[in-house]
Amino acid sequence: MEYGKVIDKLNEALKHEWTGVAQYAQAGFLVTGIWREVYSAKFLENAEESFGHAKLVGDKIVSLGGIPTCEREPIKQTHDLKEMLENALAFEMAAVRVYTEALAVAEGDRALVVFLEDMLKAEQEGVDEFVKIVRDLPQIAKEQERLHKAG
Repeated sequence: MEYGKVIDKLNEALKHEWTGVAQYAQAGFLVTGIWREVYSAKFLENAEESFGHAKLVGDKIVSLGGIPTCEREPIKQTHDLKEMLENALAFEMAAVRVYTEALAVAEGDRALVVFLEDMLKAEQEGVDEFVKIVRDLPQIAKEQERLHKAG
């Protein structure tokens, strides 16, 4: 099997994971208010997860004969918790897309397909988690507004 296209897709995934490390860490630093204790830890945990994924993907790229990228996309920054959570959901959905695309070019190498399916599964779990959180955004926004008015 020629791995050039696979390596390109894996490098796209790696670039995405590097972006996740920075974006989630920045959100963990920036979140304030009553929800800080909950969401700062959540965002920083997601940054660590992205770093773990980056290590796995980078190692896989090297094993296939490629050179892992050290680039990342620009990160989305905000002080608004609602936007942070929406950004997180969009990030996880983009990860599902990139791993799905990588799977499409990995056919023929069963071990690589299993590796990518595992990565895809983890990213889909992230989507599912943030979908459940985002459903409560109106309630979170009301509480933030109430606290802002009281302060």
